[in-house]
Amino acid sequence: MAYDQNSGYVPASFSTLMSQVRLNINAQFGTTYTAETFVGTNFYKYFYALIQELQKNEVKTSEIFLKLQDYFKVTNERISRPVVTNPGLVEKFLAEGFVASVKKPISDDAGKVFICVDTDDTADDYAQTKLKIAEIIRDSVVAGVVSQGAESETITLSNGQSFDFKFDLPNRVETWLRLTLAVSDNNQFVIQGPDWVRDRLLANIAERYRLGLNFEPQKYFSVIDAPWAGEITLEYSFDDDTWNEGIYVTDYDELLYFPLANVTIVED
Repeated sequence: MAYDQNSGYVPASFSTLMSQVRLNINAQFGTTYTAETFVGTNFYKYFYALIQELQKNEVKTSEIFLKLQDYFKVTNERISRPVVTNPGLVEKFLAEGFVASVKKPISDDAGKVFICVDTDDTADDYAQTKLKIAEIIRDSVVAGVVSQGAESETITLSNGQSFDFKFDLPNRVETWLRLTLAVSDNNQFVIQGPDWVRDRLLANIAERYRLGLNFEPQKYFSVIDAPWAGEITLEYSFDDDTWNEGIYVTDYDELLYFPLANVTIVED
């Protein structure tokens, strides 16, 4: 089986394998079969089924090599992003059904980790949820790194020692939105009403924004959503007075929320 630096192991074709058999028969028995004259011989008929199986095995072997390459790739990615890194912690929480964010480390925070988890502390089962979050932190943070936060759960380890595992709940910031759409002079599409536009906007935000992400207005509504619009501007405000349309950089524990009554649709 040939090996290529880019493609890996390349399975030999049926004709290549049969050609090797023909050349060996010529060498063994002093015959002079060519590719054309060999086809009708008893040798060809005898080896035909065998070569088919060999060729099938060649293909299987090359597929195994490709899968092995994929395995190494995934393993290397996991090694390069262990669970104790910020992205690794976020992914671990997501795998357990939680949306979380981790404060970017600075020199003053050496030996500490600040984790925020988006969960409902008013739910009846919050005590169980709180314990589950603490257990994730226990299993994901290396020894010597102390978790910080207002929410705390004490867990006794297998060696008998008890430690507090802490995290924060989001600081929920009430936000106002103002979406302005100017109808294009070239419009040939049906213009949707304000209620449709508002619902589409909120659905897009729910899909694309979460705890730990900056609020980026240009991502949440575009001409793809409203092909009749020639110009679209999404603005946000924290007091219903001062409006901005640039990217808002959030803190790790800051989560914007948008009550229905705070969303205004302006059609020019």
